[in-house]
Amino acid sequence: MKTNQKNLFLLLIIFFQNLFFFFITYLNYDSMRGTDFDRYGKYLNYFVKNDIQSIGLESGVSYFYFISKFFELLSRPILISSIYVEPIYSLSIQLGNFLLFILGLLGIFYLFDYLGIDKTLNLICLSFLSIFPPVLGARLILKPEILVFAFLPWLILLYYKYFDTNKFLYLLFAAPILLTLSPLKSSITFMVGLSLVILFKKDLLNKKFLIFHILLIPILGALIVENYEVNGNYIWEHVINENYLNKASFSYIFSFSISEILSNPFRNNLSGSMLSIIFADTFNDYWQRYWYHRDGWSGKNYPGNLTYIRISIFISIIFYFLSAFFIYKEKNKRFKDIATLGFVGIIALIINAINLFPFLTKNFNPSKGDPMKTHLFSFLLVFTFYYFLLNVKYLKNLKIFALVFVVFNSYIFGLLNPINFSEIKEPFYLNKLHVAMPCILSDSVESRIDFSDKWCGEGDLELSICNGEFNANITPYVKDGFLIYENDILFDDRNLTNGNNTVTVGNFYECKSYVEGGYYSQSSEIFLNNSENEKRIIFNKLILFASFLSVLCYIVMIIFRKDLIKVDRKNY
Repeated sequence: MKTNQKNLFLLLIIFFQNLFFFFITYLNYDSMRGTDFDRYGKYLNYFVKNDIQSIGLESGVSYFYFISKFFELLSRPILISSIYVEPIYSLSIQLGNFLLFILGLLGIFYLFDYLGIDKTLNLICLSFLSIFPPVLGARLILKPEILVFAFLPWLILLYYKYFDTNKFLYLLFAAPILLTLSPLKSSITFMVGLSLVILFKKDLLNKKFLIFHILLIPILGALIVENYEVNGNYIWEHVINENYLNKASFSYIFSFSISEILSNPFRNNLSGSMLSIIFADTFNDYWQRYWYHRDGWSGKNYPGNLTYIRISIFISIIFYFLSAFFIYKEKNKRFKDIATLGFVGIIALIINAINLFPFLTKNFNPSKGDPMKTHLFSFLLVFTFYYFLLNVKYLKNLKIFALVFVVFNSYIFGLLNPINFSEIKEPFYLNKLHVAMPCILSDSVESRIDFSDKWCGEGDLELSICNGEFNANITPYVKDGFLIYENDILFDDRNLTNGNNTVTVGNFYECKSYVEGGYYSQSSEIFLNNSENEKRIIFNKLILFASFLSVLCYIVMIIFRKDLIKVDRKNY
């Protein structure tokens, strides 16, 4: 098979692989019931419900604003009934996260392409990264780490480009990305900053580079103030539960027992060992946040499959030790630095756990060993995992790749243990499937599946909102110049609103007439026509938009100007 054909084949594999697992995770995971939604869902409600109260947390708002636009885009079914709110919330989160994930995959591909990695090997590694458990989990929940995954590879690439070419354009492209990432969370700010120091070292003191970034400080300040107005707290004012006002001991960092980790590797049982938690969480779900979640995951997985947990622990141990060995042997300085980023994330969490900087808030719960979660540094761990894959030389053989690919995908599928295909026919899953289905496919799909409501075709919305038993003979008539709708005892009365006025209708034809005039179910009003709070985050919106525009412009440059300068690994 020719190289171009191989690459096209691999692209198709990655495309269908990601589509398949998106479908699986979306149907099985309810992001509203998932981990930390009760906390971070306040941000989504701030935009979706126009909740004007201060959120009381400290995170930057740009990620949550981004997700809220998907809710707005997908909100048409809510006009019918508020029963669609939950699946649309879940779809908004997972679809928004998925698109950020794809952007991150592209960034990693172009980053390693720039560093001289063969395209075929690059695509092979992407196929495994697509279902790397920490990132697969990050796609399911409402937390901003996935935004860092999306943009950090591009930031690193643009900085490399600037230091290699001295072209100011790359600094301009990088600026909004840096400004987007910096005020998201204090932990993210620290990890990203530490990573940039590791990667670029003395280059960061370049006079032109330094002056340019000093000039960005007022914009960063404006973003921080804007976030404060939404939160009531600054980014460094971390709001934590009193159970977390502790410091980890050094025994927590270094203790490890293979018999202990294999005997009872479920949540909180490994609280005394950081290493055990990391080994149990990297290729699985130790914290029961995703596919082992008690309520969020539909498959019967809680508290976790012991066989899969033990397998994942051995995979994790092999991964970390071999990665460390490869890094030790690596002669290429850039690859060596990039490969260490996963370990940088661990070090950052250790610094947090032991409260190395006493002026920062303590944040450790000894009863859980929390927050030692791979999710928190997943955007760094992906670089180490990618480097690990690059050093597995056997993957270059397509037959071996095919075998390993099938085994790894089968392992992940078994790990997820999704619902049976027959269960999709239940109303809850049909609703999820329906709201995720593009209207362009509605006719063909709806001819095979009997959905309770329809909203795509002409007149579908009116019929769905006014759905129910009615007397077809009680039609409207004109009296004294007025259109009269007699009450129909067969028709259930319902309240409709247009956002300003509310009416109660007791006749099917009356209901249909109001819906045609722009009215919809009153129960859904709180979730619609809310944009007032967007006016308070103008800087966050502009900088986020500029970040996407920077990436787009750079991709256009690559495609049409062939701007990439290949780097010979031997030179570093």
